[in-house]
Amino acid sequence: MKKIKYTLISLAIAIGLKACWVKNDSQIALKGTFLNESYLTQASATLLSAIPFYCTELVFDRPDSVLVRNGVEEYPLKYEIKQDTCFVKNAYQHQGKLRDLVLILSSDTSFVALEQEFTGQSQPASFRKTSVFKGFEYGLNKATVAGKYAIVDAATQKEIVVTFTADGRIEGLPAYQKFSVCYTGDCVSEPLEASNVIMLENAQKEVEFAVWRFDKSTKRLTISKLAEPQSDIKGERAIQSTLLEAGKIS
Repeated sequence: MKKIKYTLISLAIAIGLKACWVKNDSQIALKGTFLNESYLTQASATLLSAIPFYCTELVFDRPDSVLVRNGVEEYPLKYEIKQDTCFVKNAYQHQGKLRDLVLILSSDTSFVALEQEFTGQSQPASFRKTSVFKGFEYGLNKATVAGKYAIVDAATQKEIVVTFTADGRIEGLPAYQKFSVCYTGDCVSEPLEASNVIMLENAQKEVEFAVWRFDKSTKRLTISKLAEPQSDIKGERAIQSTLLEAGKIS
């Protein structure tokens, strides 16, 4: 009888330990760079500076802290994972109190961030893991102006192809070699009227601010030159002329 009793106790302990092991094994671990997919989804159809967000990237490269990036600054915060929920500690202030940013994990490659309290939006933001070589700016370029375009050369009246690559290069346009899409920071205040801003860099590494617009119905990209900056005024530059107007090929 005692032998049966001990056998039952041992079996119960084994089942309990197994349950614990399964429970621990089922906890999701996060590693790598995660992009704000909700922002990128909206980027192709709206004013970028008007899209509210807590951060653009979350980088899990340490066991106890996550690197938060928002386009202006980056900083590490402690985090804790409990089953399918991650708590990024003291992530933001709400009504004078520090709050944790709560992430609901669907897998080790995607989650949603319950940032509504911070952004004032009705829906959480979706994040998805990306390659270490394809950060937020890469995703933003791809969602907005990256692609191949056909333009007519003013001098020869021949059609040429200009390419804006997702990694920020410009091919086929001698005046500029690189570009960067502005979405936050001082650059968004350069135009007089709220517009999407692009920074164009020439071979001498001189940067020029311009306004861009992509018409989805006609698949045409228009880049407009801004007036020269005034020494005593920051931003407030009117649109002066058209720098580029091109039809998207692919």
